[in-house]
Amino acid sequence: MKALLSVSDKRGLDKLGHMLSNNGYDLYATSGTAKYLASNGISVHPLEEITGFSELAEGRVKTLNEKIFEMVLSKKEGFDIVVVNLYPFKEAINKGIDAMVENFDIGGVALLRASAKNYDRVAVLSSPELYEWFYENIPLNNEKRKFLAMKAMEVIIKYDSMILHDLFNYHFSATIDDLKPLKYGENPHQHAWVGKLTGMPSLLDNVKLIKGELSYNNYLDLIVATQIVSDCGEGTMAIIKHTNACGVAKFRNDSLSTFQRALDGDPQSAYGGILCINDIVDGELAKVIKPHFFDLIIARKLLPEAINMFKQKKANLIEFEEFKDASMEWKISNGVVLVQEPDIGDAYEYMKVLTKREPTDEEIEDAKFGLKVVRYIKSNAIVLVKDGTLIGMGSGQPSRVDSASIAIEKSRKYGHSLEGSVMISDGFFPFADSIEMGIKNGIRCFVEPGGSKRDEEMIKLCDENDAVLIFTGKRLFKH
Repeated sequence: MKALLSVSDKRGLDKLGHMLSNNGYDLYATSGTAKYLASNGISVHPLEEITGFSELAEGRVKTLNEKIFEMVLSKKEGFDIVVVNLYPFKEAINKGIDAMVENFDIGGVALLRASAKNYDRVAVLSSPELYEWFYENIPLNNEKRKFLAMKAMEVIIKYDSMILHDLFNYHFSATIDDLKPLKYGENPHQHAWVGKLTGMPSLLDNVKLIKGELSYNNYLDLIVATQIVSDCGEGTMAIIKHTNACGVAKFRNDSLSTFQRALDGDPQSAYGGILCINDIVDGELAKVIKPHFFDLIIARKLLPEAINMFKQKKANLIEFEEFKDASMEWKISNGVVLVQEPDIGDAYEYMKVLTKREPTDEEIEDAKFGLKVVRYIKSNAIVLVKDGTLIGMGSGQPSRVDSASIAIEKSRKYGHSLEGSVMISDGFFPFADSIEMGIKNGIRCFVEPGGSKRDEEMIKLCDENDAVLIFTGKRLFKH
């Protein structure tokens, strides 16, 4: 029996080498691997006994040889086990183009593919993580060798995805790393998993689970929650329910009052939602949060006294680092793949006042804050902002005027005064009805992208009521 070994990652190789040798395998290895095995007292043949050469092309060719591949692909005899892991391309990504090119594996990938193709006879070990599985599953049968072949092909696909993404700047391939099962999906009868796109930045690398187990829906809310507080600045607090913000407050004075303002935005919807805090949570703040029911509490840092206090609650706990991903956004459903650039950049960069009255400094600040919030609210979104606080929100309605009506109704329901507030829309107002409704309820500042055939009608309406109309020229629609 023969085994071929050619590895960059030598973790666990000494144990594997001893095990194979003690079980009657003749070991053949490339120069670096052979040297390592010999240094651990393991008998090994240099691969050049078969190929007739050690290395070619300044070390770029080690295993590309017809005799090697004949022994891997033969249906009758040859190598029975192939142990190959690939050049460390991932570690070379931050070292520049030359490093990536030199860590672009050719022979290793070819050996993995050949071994996988011949899984009827050959067992292929494509990573050190498989060694323990190998020990526990001896003797191997056809199904077990097929599993190893599948893992080898998975390694190849992910490896090539990294090369495409980082060396060639090609963003239109998707494979998944670290895929793990969840309790269930959106509903208990649906199976679900979570993972990371290979070679791409991932929010999952920037979060740390302190307590609990996240659900499918928790992950969806986590993405929105961390995005919105990161965009709105340090100290911001947001309460998310079903991926929509029902309470957001910019930091003012202290964390305790900031939390209360976020909660007051819509205290009813906040129940059972996600609380995200772009700040440190100490014992004092935790004491104020504790009486309220949140399914997930997310913070930049949870101090030990806060963690101890929250351990008595059912809430899951997470710490996060700021994550602003500029890579492509993917949506996959029913075999349809949609890819788009992320919606980034300040929406207030080109704000233009169309009315006679200029906005006050307070209205400008609330307009900027509202534009950061509205881009994370679902379609036909209307938000009402006052003093750096979300005081009303309408979303997901087929009609924009319905969203405006809901936002105003919710604001009044929870006792917020609309005098001095700002209404921000994610898309242009097609008719004057939403602005008319706002004016009747005391709102005197409106922000929208502009672009309606009736823009002039709305400008006139605002001028007649000493109101401000601001165009941004940028739609912030989230479907």
